[in-house]
Amino acid sequence: MDNQRKINVLVVEDSVASYKAIVSVLENFGFIVSSERVEWKIEFEKSILDKSWDLVISDYYLPDFDGKYVIHRIKELNPELPVILVTEFIPEEAASEYLNLGAVEFLPKSSIIKLPFVVNRELEALRLKQSQKKAWEMLVHGEEILTRSQKISHLGHFEVIFPENNTLWSLELYRILGYEFNEIPLMEKVWNLLDFDERKKIESIWQEVTSENTSKEFILHLNTKHGRKKVNLWLEAERFDENRFRIFGTIHDISDVSDLENSIQLNEQLFKGIFNNSSQAIFLLDLQGHIIRMNRNSVLSFERNESDVQGLELISSIFSDSNEDSIKKLTYGMKLALKNQTFEVFVSYRLRDGREKYFDCDFYPLNDANGKIIYIVLEAKDITEKIVLERAYAQAQKLEALGTFAGGIAHDFNNLLTPMMAYISYLNAEWSKESSNEMIERSLPAIEGISKSLERAKNLIQQILTYSKIEHVSSKQLDLREQLLQVLNEVKFVSANKVTLFTDLGNESAFIEADPIQIFQILSNLYENSLFALQDSQNPRITISLTKVSYEKSELFHVGFLKNTEYWKLSFIDNGNGIPKEILEKIFDPFFSTKGGKGTGLGLSIIYGILAKMGGTILVDSKVGVGTQFDLYFPAWKAIV
Repeated sequence: MDNQRKINVLVVEDSVASYKAIVSVLENFGFIVSSERVEWKIEFEKSILDKSWDLVISDYYLPDFDGKYVIHRIKELNPELPVILVTEFIPEEAASEYLNLGAVEFLPKSSIIKLPFVVNRELEALRLKQSQKKAWEMLVHGEEILTRSQKISHLGHFEVIFPENNTLWSLELYRILGYEFNEIPLMEKVWNLLDFDERKKIESIWQEVTSENTSKEFILHLNTKHGRKKVNLWLEAERFDENRFRIFGTIHDISDVSDLENSIQLNEQLFKGIFNNSSQAIFLLDLQGHIIRMNRNSVLSFERNESDVQGLELISSIFSDSNEDSIKKLTYGMKLALKNQTFEVFVSYRLRDGREKYFDCDFYPLNDANGKIIYIVLEAKDITEKIVLERAYAQAQKLEALGTFAGGIAHDFNNLLTPMMAYISYLNAEWSKESSNEMIERSLPAIEGISKSLERAKNLIQQILTYSKIEHVSSKQLDLREQLLQVLNEVKFVSANKVTLFTDLGNESAFIEADPIQIFQILSNLYENSLFALQDSQNPRITISLTKVSYEKSELFHVGFLKNTEYWKLSFIDNGNGIPKEILEKIFDPFFSTKGGKGTGLGLSIIYGILAKMGGTILVDSKVGVGTQFDLYFPAWKAIV
């Protein structure tokens, strides 16, 4: 049993029917619900204090209190506990107010079917925050270990960022130099502790390091208020661009050298290991939003090299191709972090090859011992696969529901057509063309027209029934290449002297497991769609290709929910007018058609459904004025030797 599907839900609701509906819709989604209903304020106070809840779902209008009180009380007792308002008759501006007060979502009772998705999202977010908190505690613990190790080994470090001249000293460096912790860190204070000759030397080396972007190490003597100390100074410069760079250094008090240097290195590696091995993509930013460090996961997720973006402003470099809404949210999150607040935001990110990814991001500040913000951190979780799966699930649910609905209507309508066609057949037999009755002779064309219309209606009903019975097929091994050649031979007369056809099908047999009738439907539908798209083209052209691809080395790797390792990719490319973006999102919807009265709108939805049941998929790319490309992916049959 999946413990993550178990949830304890407190339902604040005065309607028993609404309470049962809430529990039912969550259980139908797969949650194992342990719930309690309260409707009076005293019951609510007792339940929220006595028991532990994963979620609170509340109506707004209650007998002796309201949803506003529920939100305030929950946020007072447990700020992390999600509160969802499920109610009616609240204006949109009021709903926004309650979301600002701390409710995670507002749903009308008429939209309760969306509740499981909201609950799933919030529970996932809560678990992620708990995981991030634990990871951060580990990082803080690592930093504490590092600080203690530095104290034991008498090693301090400093960092200076130019041209801002922002300077940071570790706690141990204060002790080594003999300054109080409330002193403002300035490197001039270090140079003031040097003898005259060594100060001249360090000034020269400092200039050399910054100009050559190198590192140096040497021995110095410091005249502190606790006495003269011998120290090892190590400097390293790192340039971000022409005008911005930083110097990182360590000062090791070797007046009494100990064997704790290995311990320091170990803890340094521990801190870096946690940073680089985090499951989240992490960006370390300065207070102007420039990228200082990226961990390994951020390089993989965003497909950007650290050296290419280091020192650049995060939003204008990494997220430059994101949509306007995402950029606004990121900018707002950065502003809140500078005010010592955290902020969570969902953003889209476009890779250089045009693919889009989705991230759940958190901004938060890093403070020094005095509470001063020294860095801003952006943690991003890649949720692309989750978003794709949700969309695919929603599309599958929609197709299944429409298929069931359409199948039922088509079946009943088919029962009505059968006697009508029988009556027409009877009339045709009775009113033969040899009859001398003038009235009957004038009626024969009408009878023939009715007969043709009924035949077309029967064909349409058959398509709808086919769509609703995609699952009920008998599959067998067949050669996709051979099937395609047969279809082209059967339909080639349609495009003769009209469309130029290019084919690249290779010589290898493309074995798949499928129903031959359905494969014929797929291929003929795509071919006819291409012909329709080319009817106004001056130089119509169709290109058909068939290649074998592996899942990991194709664009399927970013689809995220396919299981096979190899697929046969069948591409249909035409140079028609293309499909506008607003229409492209609807082309797989049943009964959606741009052909007017010439199409049923079932062709592409049938193709989508068949491929989904086979474990494949169909992708489309279209540009207005250029043309359209459909890529169909059929799972390769593994049983072939």
